[in-house]
Amino acid sequence: MRNKSQAIMRDITSLLVCVLLSICIYGISIMYYFHIHFSWQGVQEACHIGVQILQNLGNPALKLKSYMALIFASLPLIVWVIFSLMGNAKPKGNYGNARFANEKEIQAMGLNYESGMIFGCLNKGRDKKLFIRSNQPLSTLIVAPPGTGKTASIAIPNLLSLPQSCVVLDIKGELYQKTAGYRQQKLHNKVLLFSPFNDENTMFFNPFDNKVIKEMSFVQRKKLADQIAGTIFVGEKGKENDHWVISAKTMFSFFALYAMQKFGHTTLAELAQAPKKDYYNELQGDYLQMCQIQDEDTGEFERNPKEDTLKAFFLQVANDESIDDIVRNQARQYSSAAQNEFASIKSTYDTFMAVFSNPQVARAVSKMSFDYEDLREEHISMYIVIQTEDMDILAPLIRILLESMCKKLLTKENNDPNKFIYLILDEFVRFGKMPFLLEMPALCRSFGLVPLYITQSYEQIKKYYGEDDVKIIRANVAYQVIFRMNSFEDAETLSKMIGDFTREKTSTSKGNLDMLKQNISTNAEGYKLITAQDILSNPMDKIYILVGGFLNRPIKADVNFWFKLKEWQGADKIPYIPPETQSQEVVQNLGKDLVKENKEECNVYEYKFRGLKGY
Repeated sequence: MRNKSQAIMRDITSLLVCVLLSICIYGISIMYYFHIHFSWQGVQEACHIGVQILQNLGNPALKLKSYMALIFASLPLIVWVIFSLMGNAKPKGNYGNARFANEKEIQAMGLNYESGMIFGCLNKGRDKKLFIRSNQPLSTLIVAPPGTGKTASIAIPNLLSLPQSCVVLDIKGELYQKTAGYRQQKLHNKVLLFSPFNDENTMFFNPFDNKVIKEMSFVQRKKLADQIAGTIFVGEKGKENDHWVISAKTMFSFFALYAMQKFGHTTLAELAQAPKKDYYNELQGDYLQMCQIQDEDTGEFERNPKEDTLKAFFLQVANDESIDDIVRNQARQYSSAAQNEFASIKSTYDTFMAVFSNPQVARAVSKMSFDYEDLREEHISMYIVIQTEDMDILAPLIRILLESMCKKLLTKENNDPNKFIYLILDEFVRFGKMPFLLEMPALCRSFGLVPLYITQSYEQIKKYYGEDDVKIIRANVAYQVIFRMNSFEDAETLSKMIGDFTREKTSTSKGNLDMLKQNISTNAEGYKLITAQDILSNPMDKIYILVGGFLNRPIKADVNFWFKLKEWQGADKIPYIPPETQSQEVVQNLGKDLVKENKEECNVYEYKFRGLKGY
């Protein structure tokens, strides 16, 4: 700014000098062309003639020598203009044109101030805030370390403002405790809590429930079984194609397909016990006799405790014509498998399926208490609450729930904003690798799913998904909200993503025409609009918002802490009323209303009766 002010002052000074020089040259030219002797009286005469020439410009009677005086007089001004253009030429955007977005540009980016997901706000005074929001079905990524306010300024404000259905990953249950009552009482949402180890659990999930699979063809059922198997049986990093893991995955699909074809339903808890199950009561005919022995005294057949019913079961399935050939052939293979190899497959199977043997988990997956489409047709808040110590145990179940739900919802297009489904995926990486989540940013626009990915660092994503997947999710998300970071590498990556602006360095030199003006030269250089250090030391109450397609126009905004807004004060104190309690209150209130109505009717009748009697 200082260099710019100095340059302006020099330009004004040089212009005044040129004007004075032009006046002198004009007077001297008049004295020369009109043969006026140099004296005080001659100077006065030249001034008089000069004024007359200016007053009669364009008059046909004006001679050429009058115009010649004007031409010579304009030379200093022409030289000044040329040197000004040469000296002050400012190359624009040679090294980048990044700059902060203004309010008009924010709306041009597809954002608004009225509805949709909240990213941050613009403070317009002590009590006035403009919420920066998006009502488009596009994905958002938030990467910020603990203690930066991403939960209090992003997750909670959106749960207190979005009336549409929300699916919430909630480690420790903080979001459920602070927003469930408000969403139930104020936003009129049906609240579901999926927390298998919690006695307050109100949601049950079974992907193989009859109402889910009854309309499916065999091909669709096989796809479902393979999909869930791929979610449960995930090998360690670098051992994804481990033979035993793949074999256990195949075994899961076999048992799931058999149960779906034979009984029309099954559960994850039943499948967990399938390789260890006693199939004696399901055996028939010759296969039953394989597991029996004849009593020498009575001649009756009774169970042979030494016979393994599993092998007989496989033989029975292999010859059951009501079962699809794919299942029968797999059963035939198991019936002749080497004992040691089959035992290793069973051991791997049991290891991955152990979580579903837990009685509380078995109860949570025993039935299906909702339809996937209910999330569109109704306003439902689904809280998936898992304590940190239970994360490793329940992560496979949560992956199945999310993948089954999202893949089902991605089969039906939806463009109605009132039927959007918001996915608040807080700490999603801690639930293990879910490849379909990376596909959602590219697909969600047409189906009305709005994912919000929240994690602590890019390194966390790399740990579970790999470096290439980090690049994919970063490239596909539509919005990114940048809080203060602790990782220099992450901060530098974002700084490079935003880009440079062209910064000018001004230098002054004196040349041969120093009498007219100083030569001011500018050298352009690229400089980061937001440096890595800016992000590392960003104040707690400030954020940057990046919009896809406008990365060189970051939005500098304020953090929107929910507890600082008057309209949300006390929102976390509103209690959630369980359905059974709510039903009892409705019945009680209904009873009170009926009693009140009966009393009113009796009073009216009594009044009319007395009126007729003359009272």
